[in-house]
Amino acid sequence: MLLKYLNELDQAVRELDQHPAPESLAHCAECARVLEEYLDSQMEPVARRGREIMAEMVPASLYARLVGAGPARERPAKPAGRIPEVSLSA
Repeated sequence: MLLKYLNELDQAVRELDQHPAPESLAHCAECARVLEEYLDSQMEPVARRGREIMAEMVPASLYARLVGAGPARERPAKPAGRIPEVSLSA
């Protein structure tokens, strides 16, 4: 399941990069939310590695937008590790 959710997020990030529209941002935020919920339910090593991979896929500037675009949560989940800065502007 982890691979499935990571692939869906990767595709959503690529789609958002190619077609920056509110719908793409919302879809990307939903993929990130689903992955975070899945990781929250996993054992610590799996959750940590999943968040490390997520951090490599999602630039910090995009992650901030995703948290703002997603549904309200009790606490915003944050990927572990360093998130490289990458511009998504075309």
